[in-house]
Amino acid sequence: MSFTFIPACGEDRLDLFASPGTPSATLSYSLDRPFPAPRSPLRGGCMILGGRIRSARAAETANECRRRGIGTVVCGFSPCPGLELLRFCDVLRRRGIRCVITERLWQEGCGAAMLLSTAISGGTLRRRMEEALSRCGEVCLDLERTRRIFSLPCPDGEGRQLGPEELERLSQEAESGFFSPDLQCKVWVVRRDADVRFVLYDDPDTLRSKTELALELGIRQGFLLMSGEWSSEDLELLRQADKNPAIRR
Repeated sequence: MSFTFIPACGEDRLDLFASPGTPSATLSYSLDRPFPAPRSPLRGGCMILGGRIRSARAAETANECRRRGIGTVVCGFSPCPGLELLRFCDVLRRRGIRCVITERLWQEGCGAAMLLSTAISGGTLRRRMEEALSRCGEVCLDLERTRRIFSLPCPDGEGRQLGPEELERLSQEAESGFFSPDLQCKVWVVRRDADVRFVLYDDPDTLRSKTELALELGIRQGFLLMSGEWSSEDLELLRQADKNPAIRR
C-alpha cells in the first residue's frame, strides 16, 4: 500500500506537474466567477474549487466535472452557511462525484471526506489524524509546507510565516536542530542574546514521514495545494516514493 501525492496547479502549469498515470488537480475553478474554458486537453483528476460554496452552482459544477472526467472536487476554503454546504455536497454526491471539504467547514451529514492540514504547531499530528478519522471516517491530507518561526512566549501559538529566503538565512543562524516526532517536522533553535526562537519547517523527508504516519492510520491520499512551494527535484523525490515505497525513510 502506498500514499498518493496529488499536485495542484493552474492549467497553464499542469504539464510541469502531471505525468501519465499520475493524478493531478486543477486550480482553475472558483465559485466566485464564471468557470473558464479549458486551456488544456487533460481529463480526469481532481478540481480544487475556490470561492464561497453556492448550492445554486452545484449542478453546473457537476456538469463541468462530468464533461472533463473529473471525479473529485475539493472545496470549502471560504466561509459559507452550513445549509449551502449540505445542499452542494448532496447534488455532487447524487451525480457520482466525490467531495472533499476542509476541516474548518466539514460537518456531520455532508457525506464528504475531510481535508486535514499537516502543518501544526502544537499537540501531535497523530492525535489530529485520529480525531479527524473518528469524526469523518475518510480523511485526505492538505500537505501544507510548514515554515514558521516562534518567539517565546507565543500567546497565540501561531507564530509567523516565513518565506524561503528568510528560512535559508535562519538556517545559518541556528545553533541546533532536531526532528519533532509529535509535530512531524524539523525544528531549529535560534538564539539572539536572551531571545530564543524556534523555527518549524518541512522538507521532502518530513513530508514522507507524515505520509508514513497517515498510511499507518489508513489515510492514503494527500494534496499538494501549493505545488510551487516545492522544487521540481522535491516533487520527483515524492513521486519516486509514491511509486516505490521501499525507498521511504
